[in-house]
Amino acid sequence: MTYQLAIVGHGRYPEGVMSALKLLAGTTDNLHAFNLDENTTHEQFTKDIDTFLDENDDAIVFADMTGGAPHQITARLILDKNKPNQYIISSAPVNLILDLYAQCQAGMVTPEKIDGILKNSLKEAKGLIQLLPLRNPILDDLAENDNAAPDDAGEGI
Repeated sequence: MTYQLAIVGHGRYPEGVMSALKLLAGTTDNLHAFNLDENTTHEQFTKDIDTFLDENDDAIVFADMTGGAPHQITARLILDKNKPNQYIISSAPVNLILDLYAQCQAGMVTPEKIDGILKNSLKEAKGLIQLLPLRNPILDDLAENDNAAPDDAGEGI
């Protein structure tokens, strides 16, 4: 059993992420893009996502922005359907999508393991977000992991 993955977002963002994943992974099998753009009404977008979720009991959907229309529509549908193996991850960086995509393609993601895999993947993705250079000591609080700037960062500027 393979989880089906979808990317939803504004404009051509989903297609752009698919293009990046194709370059990095070599394939986009079991990966779907749903654009909400000037050519797609909210009603059509909702219908497309609804069909995708009806056809795929095991699905992970990545949304470009927390709280944006693609996220809201998809989250509402997932919550309404209440299927135990459908998830939405919002504001997902490409490295998170790539990691979960590779695990799904390798058959590592199963309904029995999904909760632990998602928890671990989200934790790892949060740790990859960086802000460089830290020129202002106020920003030092943002660097709480191993990539933190030295205490004297920005001094002498």
